[in-house]
Amino acid sequence: MKKIFSILFASLFLYYHSRAQVSSVGIRNEFNSISHYGSRQTGFEGLQTYSTHNVNGSQFFNENWGTGSITSQNKEVFSEGYLFLYDKVRQQLFVKQKDSNLVVLMDKNQISSFTINTDKPHLFLPASVYDAGNKNDFFEVLVQTDNYTLLKLIKATFEKANPNDMEKVRQGIFEDAFVDHITYYIYHNNKLQKIALNENSIRRAFKDQQSVVDDFFATHENDEITEDLLINLISQLKSMK
Repeated sequence: MKKIFSILFASLFLYYHSRAQVSSVGIRNEFNSISHYGSRQTGFEGLQTYSTHNVNGSQFFNENWGTGSITSQNKEVFSEGYLFLYDKVRQQLFVKQKDSNLVVLMDKNQISSFTINTDKPHLFLPASVYDAGNKNDFFEVLVQTDNYTLLKLIKATFEKANPNDMEKVRQGIFEDAFVDHITYYIYHNNKLQKIALNENSIRRAFKDQQSVVDDFFATHENDEITEDLLINLISQLKSMK
């Protein structure tokens, strides 16, 4: 009986050990695959451009590593088992496998699209898709119809606290901060146009849809003009040429 038990235990050990080796090799090979689209580095500290001690805001879109996906220019998709971090300051995407310290800084030229999940998925595309001259930034796609696309560019800057800014001093603001600078664009008829969250700018952007815009603002005359309101308007224009 002891001999049979020993043989059984040895067989089980070899089985699970071999499975673990196959799994490890699979994970390693998959990581090697995604690393072809960027450069490797180790540790999180190297990703931070500034000390985050006593700093308001963040240089990253998501405060910590989070789920998402990335599609390469070769149409390879990486999602399950990966974590993502998007740097708003340098407009860069970092990827790592769960429970690993190895990090890949993705080559912007190799990214077709990526998503970052927070309370909802956020889709980002290279700005060069809409503006051939912009090779550095990424646009978040807020809404896309057959005729109109609303894009959002978020660029963060690091701003040192200014003790001579009496307004901030009165507000009790003494810390350095990452400040988001947000720009919205409408892409229509292969043209990219900047748009602000105010009625005049929206009317200029959709001047060929004046009657629809008139009706929209009449319905929402008491509503604050926000990102969500603009998304609502574009959704109503989806069937308009």
